[in-house]
Order: sequence, then structure tokens, then C-alpha cells
Amino acid sequence: MIGSDECLSVLGCFQIVEEAITELTGELKIDGITEKEVYNAFWVFTKNRVKFFNKIKWNETLNISCFISNKSLAKMNFDVMAKNLRGDIIFYARVEACALDYATQRIRKLTTVGVGEDMLAEQPQMDIEFTKFDYTDLPLVEHVRVRSTNIDMSHHTNNLEYLRFIINTYSVIELEKNPIREIEVDYTSQSFENDILDIKKLHADKDIIVLEKENKPVIKCEILY
Repeated sequence: MIGSDECLSVLGCFQIVEEAITELTGELKIDGITEKEVYNAFWVFTKNRVKFFNKIKWNETLNISCFISNKSLAKMNFDVMAKNLRGDIIFYARVEACALDYATQRIRKLTTVGVGEDMLAEQPQMDIEFTKFDYTDLPLVEHVRVRSTNIDMSHHTNNLEYLRFIINTYSVIELEKNPIREIEVDYTSQSFENDILDIKKLHADKDIIVLEKENKPVIKCEILY
């Protein structure tokens, strides 16, 4: 979970976000396994934006808070905040998620997958908004094949693995010289084992990275320095 600077890495932050949401949904009895066994549904992340504020060294303690910050008919936002013992914010994330039906692959209403009215949204601790960003004619960087270890219990590529593909397009030197300040990921489609993904990337003041399958976007990503 640490990078070459001996601090929590970007990928490590995204891993913590995923695990915090998993623990919260487990406490609320709407976790992925419950969704599958009870409601024949599964959660997917549709958007994820993370802001990085401070670094934290290996073996230091993180305090993690996770709560529902917004809820609509079919989607809800989870906010995840990490602080060190001094109270400094290390990162703040907002994730938009929805539930898909296993049989039809269609979006389910939250009330049909165990989300009750008592699961009230809490006041966000930070103003963080999803943005709209687009792309045209991005240069191809590389191809990557989705392998078995990239697949989660829903048999599609795990959201964390997409970020791994993206970060791997940067060298260690690039990551050390240009620390990432903010990342937004827009999950537009799904990919599966043995799919070939084309990674396209525009490297500028802010980077746009798109992973495509058969010329159709699977995810879009914006990175700010």
C-alpha cells in the first residue's frame, strides 16, 4: 500500500476507500455478499473522486470515517475521509454507487436491495463535486488484458484494478516528481476476464486517460497535479 516514497500510495488510498465502504455496507447489511444472496444484485461504483492533501508514512496510524452523504432513487454517495493522529486530512473521497440486477444487468431501485429510509445521508465534511470531462482522439499508450486476479466476486473487473492499469502508465520518477493532487474516475461500462483494454492518454496540465473495449469507453479518468 506504500509507494517508492515510503508513504501511502494513490492505489493504497483507493484500496482504503473500497474497504471502508465494504465495512460500512457490511454493518448496514447491504454488503456485496448480502446483495447477491438476498437480493440477486451487486454494487457497482459509477464515479469516484479523491482529493489528496497530505502524505502519511508507513506504519503511521490513520483514522478512517465513512458515511452515506447523498441518496436518491437508484444511487447513493459514500464519503470516505482519512486523517492522521494530529487531525490532518490525508485524503477525502466521494464514491457514487448503484446496484445492478444479476439477471438483467439493469439498475435496481435502492429500496429493492435493502437500503432503508433509516439509512439517512449525513452532512458532507467537504465540498467535492463530480465533473464532466470528455476526450477526442487520445493517443494509444498500451493494451492490457484483464486477468483472473483483476476479477471480483461479481465476475467483472474490480474498480481498484482499473486504477492499477492507469497508474502503471506512469513511471516511478513521474509519480515522485509530480505528486497527484486529485483523481476522478467515471465508470461507464464493465469489462471481464480476457477482455483486451486499450489505454489512451493525453498528458498535459491535467491528464485524461480512457480505457476502451472494442472502441467503446469502459472508464474515463481525470488526473490533476
